[in-house]
Order: sequence, then structure tokens, then C-alpha cells
Amino acid sequence: MKIVPVFLLLLIPVLGWGQSFNTLVDFDLELSSLSDPVVTAAAVDDGRIVILEGLMGDTKTDESGDEAQIWVTLIGGSWVGTSEVRAYSCRILFPGNRWLEIFPGVRPEKPSPGYVPPGSRLLVAARVTGYDSGAGIPVAEMVDYRVLQ
Repeated sequence: MKIVPVFLLLLIPVLGWGQSFNTLVDFDLELSSLSDPVVTAAAVDDGRIVILEGLMGDTKTDESGDEAQIWVTLIGGSWVGTSEVRAYSCRILFPGNRWLEIFPGVRPEKPSPGYVPPGSRLLVAARVTGYDSGAGIPVAEMVDYRVLQ
């Protein structure tokens, strides 16, 4: 009887390990592809995490609810030929009051240790939540992020 529980304990990690990382993360999407509302809608339906890289643009803080909502605009671009540059962006939600010191919008006199200044290069893991058709920009919620050097 003790063999069956031990066997199950050994089998459970093996079954969990068989799950592909690609079932959780969509590595095919980037800022440029999310500029298409159809692609954005498919990413919302898919629900997988996307990895986005770009420069931190402006931040907006909404403190109207119980918890603050910090909206960070991630900006990227690409050259088309030698004379045209296309810009791409995504508005990313950082929910909760803990982000107020990290993304205050205006550089404080004494920044917190985690302060991220505008213009920083970010790598953001996020879930796409929609497309703001009025602003023409995709919207996502941050899962995790890193400041790139």
C-alpha cells in the first residue's frame, strides 16, 4: 500500500514538467504586431503572457479607486527603409499602491531605490487586456518586468 502513494508523489512532478512553456507565453507577439487591433483581440482571447520590450514613455496615475493604478506607456519603433520610422506603443497597467514610488510620473527629489525614470528600457511580461480604439493603442496588465541596462 505504501508503494502507490510514493509512486504518485514521483509521478506528479513529471506530469507537470511535461507542460510546454509555449502554452503560457506567446513569444510571437511584440509591440509592432499589437498595433493591429485584430491581433490584439486574438491575444486577449488567447490569454497567454506576451514579452514586450521598449522604452518607458509617460506614466499616468489613477487613484480614484481603493488601489492606485499606474499606467506606463511602453514605446518601440522600427525603420522602414532609410527614411521612415514607425512607432509602436502599448499602455501597461501596474495595479496597486506599491508602484507609486517606482513610477511616480515626476522625478522626485529623493527617488526610492526602485525608481524607474522615464526613458528607461523595460522588458515587460504582460497579459493583453484590450485595445483602446480612441487612442489607437493596445492595453495590457503587467505580470512582471525588468529594467534593461
